[in-house]
Amino acid sequence: ADLARVLYGIARVLHDKEDYLDALHTYQRALACQRDLAAGSSRPTLDVITTLCNISRVHHLMGDIDAALVANQEVLQLATILVCGKMDHPFLINRLKIEGNILVEAGRVEDAMRTFIEAARRCCDNGRDRMINTLMRGGSNSRGGNGSQEDADAGDSSVLSIRSATSMALIAFLHPSAAAA
Repeated sequence: ADLARVLYGIARVLHDKEDYLDALHTYQRALACQRDLAAGSSRPTLDVITTLCNISRVHHLMGDIDAALVANQEVLQLATILVCGKMDHPFLINRLKIEGNILVEAGRVEDAMRTFIEAARRCCDNGRDRMINTLMRGGSNSRGGNGSQEDADAGDSSVLSIRSATSMALIAFLHPSAAAA
């Protein structure tokens, strides 16, 4: 357990220092230790899920979109088990929005739309309303902040892409037959 914590701590420092390749290798070593520790349990651990989230993020930062998406899918699978299948859990919805943003950046707008729609469908009524309002304001980028209007006006393609995808997702969510038109 101590080795897993130490490796994770080293990986976080490397990640923060933007030494992504070494961070990725160290996260993977920490993950192997965490999985060994959890081998006797039928439920995933929060440590494994957290490490996988960071692995996904580092892959994304390194430009390996496919590996980022694979790691995020594993996060979604394990987290779904951890929350006992509660599909409207905020963590699961947030991870779907992160996946949608990564897909937008990769130019996979239709896949992003499906992901954003899935996230919206999982929201409770109040959460769905908040998410739709967020989508109408332009959503958030994958770095966690909001794309500013200045960035959009300057032609920042990531801000414009995210806004376009989220707007299309909203239209498809509110008017399911519009996608067929």
